[in-house]
Amino acid sequence: MSALEQQATTRRSEREPRDLRSFRRVLGAVLMPVGPAIVAVLRLIGQDDTHLGERIAGSPDAQIWYGLAGWLVLFTLVPGAYAAVHFARRRRPVLAAWTGAFLIPGYLGMTALIAPEAAAHAGLAIGLSPGAASELAAAAYGAPGVAVPVLVFVLGHVVGTFLLGVLAIRARLMPVVFGAVLALSQPVHVAATVLGLPWLDFLGWGATALGMALLGRQLLRMPDDEWDLPPEPASDRGAG
Repeated sequence: MSALEQQATTRRSEREPRDLRSFRRVLGAVLMPVGPAIVAVLRLIGQDDTHLGERIAGSPDAQIWYGLAGWLVLFTLVPGAYAAVHFARRRRPVLAAWTGAFLIPGYLGMTALIAPEAAAHAGLAIGLSPGAASELAAAAYGAPGVAVPVLVFVLGHVVGTFLLGVLAIRARLMPVVFGAVLALSQPVHVAATVLGLPWLDFLGWGATALGMALLGRQLLRMPDDEWDLPPEPASDRGAG
């Protein structure tokens, strides 16, 4: 290849940046149901957070895997929620903005749930009894740095998922019946938590996973030009 051809190829690549819209769209669609599905399984196990010390001391290996699954949930819930809101933003921009304002901070607030578990691990590591470690973990929930984001998580993911179901209906992204199932899935989770029914919790989070899977299927069918704007060529960018 001559020097002139190389320069022409370089200029062409600068003018035509790689279009990653398909990759981001497909990745978002795939991630949408993953987090809720994992949570559904974890909630079916029926882990009792009021006795963290005893649980960790009784099966430390199982708790490690449970913790890893929790981080996988976080790393899939947030991008999945963003993709869902991004999907509907052009059809119902105001409702999509409200949905994202609750759902995404709510999922981010889930990170605070690791604090009580860390407190229980630390208590056992310094020689506390399992019962005392459980008391330490329970006290961690009352710390402002934990209580506030946990409150954001509880309010955000329940209200945000309800709004997402309404958004899916209003934007005509799924049938009304399935949109209603998505909207009511997290109130079912709240009822299951209060009543102590793991099977009902599994159904609640499973309904969230189903709704997100249906949204993901619709997203896979969406053209890239409707999903997002194409990348801007370098030659069209302003100098300032």
